[in-house]
Amino acid sequence: MTTPKSQILKRIELLSHNLSDKIKSFNDRVNEMNGDMGISSLLLVQNDTNNLFKSSTKSLEKVSEQLQSFSTSTTQRMTNLEHKFGRFPEDSGVYFMRPDPSKDITFAAVRDWTNNHGYGDNWIVFQRRLNGSVSFRRNWTEYKQGFGDLRGEHWLGLEKLHMIVKSRRHELLIVMEDFDGVIAYAHYDDFQIGDESEKYVLKSVGEYSGTAGDSFTHHKDELFSTYDRDNDNSNSNCAEKFEGGWWFYNCYQSFLNGRYVNGKYIFQDGIDWKLFRGLSSLKSTKMMVRPAE
Repeated sequence: MTTPKSQILKRIELLSHNLSDKIKSFNDRVNEMNGDMGISSLLLVQNDTNNLFKSSTKSLEKVSEQLQSFSTSTTQRMTNLEHKFGRFPEDSGVYFMRPDPSKDITFAAVRDWTNNHGYGDNWIVFQRRLNGSVSFRRNWTEYKQGFGDLRGEHWLGLEKLHMIVKSRRHELLIVMEDFDGVIAYAHYDDFQIGDESEKYVLKSVGEYSGTAGDSFTHHKDELFSTYDRDNDNSNSNCAEKFEGGWWFYNCYQSFLNGRYVNGKYIFQDGIDWKLFRGLSSLKSTKMMVRPAE
């Protein structure tokens, strides 16, 4: 895809050099004939120069059109591929963020621009499950820094999530789907987590609304746990037992980072939201935040 573009850029560079050489030649001719040239000769040189500029301008315009056409067709091909493989909802994309203007820290994140069940657009996606292509059995450092493919299954990272929500109140939207194609959502109007020194404690969730049932408020005030950092208040290591990191509470009412199970699985060992499908594992989930109104 880059070869045609590089060839066009080389043509532009060659045209630029040729134009510069011809202008230099014209200037040399004028200097040589300084004071000795008649009006007719000057007009002839001026006519040659005008023709030169017209020819060069048309060539540059043609190359520019080819470059624009190449860029547009490349963008369209990429968009078509994304839609074909279902990795992005329409109008969503990866953007660079700098949530704290006082710090020179930027990172990439997915913004969801779909309407999302009437809650509107411009959500920052920090968790997404689709097909089990990415394992969520990860250690503390990986949950802190993030893992997976932003265009597919991923966890953005607890540190980035804290940077996003710490400066002002944010709302949380969780969209989930079961293996029968039924979609439900849970919305919370005040989502806050602590920093690493606080073990990314779930400080607040706010008021619930939605169709999935409230299986998240139960986890408020809980510390985040991974299999190598057991911070839950139970007698067992919930993160180790259920193969994923979460804000566990003896062990959970919801757990969206569990082991991916292909198909219905009636057992507490998958991607669960108890008030939506009990202990039946879910097909897909998406967790998103944005500044509250």
